[in-house]
Amino acid sequence: MGERISLNCSMRNRHEVAWYHLRSKRFNLLISAQTDITGKQFLTTYNQNPTRLNIIADTWITRTALVISGVTESDVGLYFCGTKSNTPQMFFDKPISLEIEGRHAEDQCTELPVEDIDNTDGVTLTEKVLMFGGVGLAIAVFFVATVVAGGIIHYHGRQKGWAAARRSSHLRSVHHHKSAK
Repeated sequence: MGERISLNCSMRNRHEVAWYHLRSKRFNLLISAQTDITGKQFLTTYNQNPTRLNIIADTWITRTALVISGVTESDVGLYFCGTKSNTPQMFFDKPISLEIEGRHAEDQCTELPVEDIDNTDGVTLTEKVLMFGGVGLAIAVFFVATVVAGGIIHYHGRQKGWAAARRSSHLRSVHHHKSAK
């Protein structure tokens, strides 16, 4: 209690990091940072509690650490370090359990099934399913529209081809009829 602690995270081949805290069915984003354009400076982009939380990085920004000053009872729980490169996916290291000395671990934090964890981005699982379902539906509509448009173009092209063939056949018969006289 009251001490300063550091929780380490690997940043190798990554340029963004975010630390999350799981406690009492709540999964909260604590702090996030990313490298600048040059890749030589580390910039904090979000900090839930700037007086107590900080992210530090080594010189080459291959390792970072979440620094918590003045540890309190509310800091007990599981910590997750997520990192990103140039992809939308975030990769997570193993969770780090923070316990207070002299207390039993089962009194401090209990494991929860994933579906019981509140997310802080405000998007429910149902909404996520609907969003991804909407994307799938949009792709299906695009595919069907493309097939229908291709069919219409093919049909009109075929009709024009038949019309051209009839004209050609008509011209040949007229030409053949004139030459027979």
